[in-house]
Amino acid sequence: MTATAAPARTAESKPSAGSNRRHLAIVLGVAILALAADVLAAWLSGSLALVADAAHRVTDVMGVTIAFFAATLAARPASHDRSFGYARAEVIAACVNAGLLVALGIFICYEAVTRLVAPETPEPGPMLVAAAIGLAGSGTAAWILRSEHSGFAARGAFLDVLGDAIGSVAAIGAALLVISTGWPYADPLASLAVVALIVPRALLLLRDALSVLMEATPPGLSLPAVRQRLLAVPGVIGAHDLHAWQITAGLPMITVHVIAEDGADGQRILRDVDAALAADFDLGHSTIQVEHPLRPLEPGSHA
Repeated sequence: MTATAAPARTAESKPSAGSNRRHLAIVLGVAILALAADVLAAWLSGSLALVADAAHRVTDVMGVTIAFFAATLAARPASHDRSFGYARAEVIAACVNAGLLVALGIFICYEAVTRLVAPETPEPGPMLVAAAIGLAGSGTAAWILRSEHSGFAARGAFLDVLGDAIGSVAAIGAALLVISTGWPYADPLASLAVVALIVPRALLLLRDALSVLMEATPPGLSLPAVRQRLLAVPGVIGAHDLHAWQITAGLPMITVHVIAEDGADGQRILRDVDAALAADFDLGHSTIQVEHPLRPLEPGSHA
């Protein structure tokens, strides 16, 4: 039986990649202002928590810049040379952002341990003022992106500014402890707390982005369940070469060869399989090939 492809959702109809560029641009401006305040205060106070916060804001500015340009690139339409467009630019940006956060966490851990061995008491006044300014800026940025972190680029940017907000809260707490008790360990311990909160989230983002690049099965989708549903379609007696992956967040795809019983209407099976995939698994972009049962499997195919 002749192979036929089911109607598919094209790359142009993918979830609004790049639609949050305006918000990312606003967040970038806020991040640059907060970075300037942190650098000045860290220099005046000698606070490791503010050095950590300033270093994080450097990666924040870099990360949001990368996310902005990735979202801009992802919004470009598909072409003959790139039939899925540039949607994976957001995935690559997420990998870079997560890698920067992890590297920063390692550096801050090293510096914090050094300060725990040889304590230094920072100047709490500039530290408190800069942390309060930073919290206002990063809190505003996180609020702007609060509902727009389903895509990889915006998710990475949201994680950056969320880390900044947590870092500012930790710096405020450390400054208050230094003011009230003079305890020199508050500053490095606050830095370690920020690392403990942010690095695991960065690793999760890196894992999810790498899964997309490795074309892993989309999260929450069970291929055995898909196969079982296909075999429940009237007239289908087998399925093989079942593959599912995603181009970027929100754009899953699936391909499958289904074997029709003798005398079955191939076009009806095609429509029923496509409808089942869309209705039961939200797979709007499917490519289905209907085969005759006597057709031998090709070398290297998966039954």
